[in-house]
Amino acid sequence: MLIQFTIENFLSFKEENTLNMLATTDRHHKHHLLPNKKKKPLLRTAALYGANGSGKSNLILGMAFAQNLILEGTRPDQRISVTPFKLDKSCWQAPCRFEFIINYNDTIYTYGFVVDDKEVKEEWLFAIYNVKEVPLFERITTSDGRIKVELGPSLVKKKAKKHQFINFIAEGTRPNSLFLHELYEKNVAEIMPVIDWFRVVLTIIRPETNYRDLIFDAHMNEQFLQFMGDFLRTADTGVDGIVTEKVEFEIEKFFPDLDESLKSKLTNINANERVLLSSTGGKRFAMMREPNGELALLKLKARHYFENTEEYIDFEIENESDGTRRLMDLLPALLHSKKHEKVYLIDEIDRSMHPLLSKMFLQTYLDDRNCGKGQLIITTHESQLLDRTLLRRDEIWFAEKDKKGGSHIYSLSEYKVRNDLKLGKGYLDGRFGAIPFLGNVERLEYCLAED
Repeated sequence: MLIQFTIENFLSFKEENTLNMLATTDRHHKHHLLPNKKKKPLLRTAALYGANGSGKSNLILGMAFAQNLILEGTRPDQRISVTPFKLDKSCWQAPCRFEFIINYNDTIYTYGFVVDDKEVKEEWLFAIYNVKEVPLFERITTSDGRIKVELGPSLVKKKAKKHQFINFIAEGTRPNSLFLHELYEKNVAEIMPVIDWFRVVLTIIRPETNYRDLIFDAHMNEQFLQFMGDFLRTADTGVDGIVTEKVEFEIEKFFPDLDESLKSKLTNINANERVLLSSTGGKRFAMMREPNGELALLKLKARHYFENTEEYIDFEIENESDGTRRLMDLLPALLHSKKHEKVYLIDEIDRSMHPLLSKMFLQTYLDDRNCGKGQLIITTHESQLLDRTLLRRDEIWFAEKDKKGGSHIYSLSEYKVRNDLKLGKGYLDGRFGAIPFLGNVERLEYCLAED
């Protein structure tokens, strides 16, 4: 689970800011808490509010940047695609800082790095296995571009061969590459839990993100298919169920513009491969090889029943509303976090969805009957979610820019708030900041073009 994330000098975050998922002494909604290895419990949820341009999405972009750099790395001579704070010239050449503290596999890890667009300046990884925090490694890049790595005994385990092997990796690490990524490339087992957290646990859903495995999950998992249909029906979307349909495999018909090499690859995928395809018109297909060896081309359809009959018609998913399709891409977060340790970051959860639908989604996630191992961190403008019957004070966060354009995040738990205060109204009234302060529209001058 995520304990905290710190960011500095990245996009709109000039100064150091930290999203802290440790619970406070708030006694409400105790089922919202997750155990945290003899320390303060962790929050299952955080909802981040703020005006347009306040930095909400930039916080998630910071996590996404770090995740990508860790997992994908860089090519030789490639610049690191980091964007420092631009409204202060002193920040342009200054490095950017990122740090994660996570709890995974009953171990607390602290991992962070400092980078500019040319090189990794610093990097560190610590772990708490029992009580004491121990270093796995600390790395710096000197002014002449040399990499210095100090290895901890937990990484090399006092074995001469292991020490020699890790030193060999350190010597081969480029200034523009993370040492953690190099260890990942060389399959060093001691750091794999950290890699697994970034690769499997941390799941970032942007407003335009489509859930990659939606069609596959619906086809292979009857429980998921049933859950998705039940939720959409309960949410009054007009959809009574979701079905998968096998489409006759005609590449020329659906994908006429593919070159011959790609067509050959598609027809020769193996049993472990899953391929997503988009045809002209934006239709989404999934291709996989069935257990019986058959090559299947699949698509989703939305089932609608005629009133008071058992007759139905299946609509193309592309014909459903943007809100319904957005909801379908979010629903896996509800099901997967109940069974698996997942950290979902959903940017603009209310994108294209009715306020009551956003609230229903969050209520379902937080229902004490659905408590799982997951965390859900969202950005939103939806004031209906600001409800003490739904969220704890420490689960509500705000993003606001100062007069110099720098973003800051802070928690509602920093305020003394009456239990009977209507938080949504208080927020819109400006009691907690993080809203746009609009100018006088009567001073706006505009003219209409003459016919």
